[in-house]
Amino acid sequence: MMLEKFALRSRALLAGAALSALLVAPAFAVTPADTLVEGFAIDDIISMDPGEAFELSTAEVTGNTYDLLVRLDLSDTSKVKG
Repeated sequence: MMLEKFALRSRALLAGAALSALLVAPAFAVTPADTLVEGFAIDDIISMDPGEAFELSTAEVTGNTYDLLVRLDLSDTSKVKG
């Protein structure tokens, strides 16, 4: 009886794994030849708060996010443009 339950669970697990593999397989796409693909490890991010973020990944993300929110007016550099 216990062996039959184990076999049934094993088959269900194997069927689920096979179904998952079939569903994920079409997700792979071919990258065009003139495209650069970059991958980043962002597992060091603890907080996205710019006042508390000291990790390298967070500094890069927040720097790119806040880069052009405020800038100087090129015709009159004493003025700030939003």
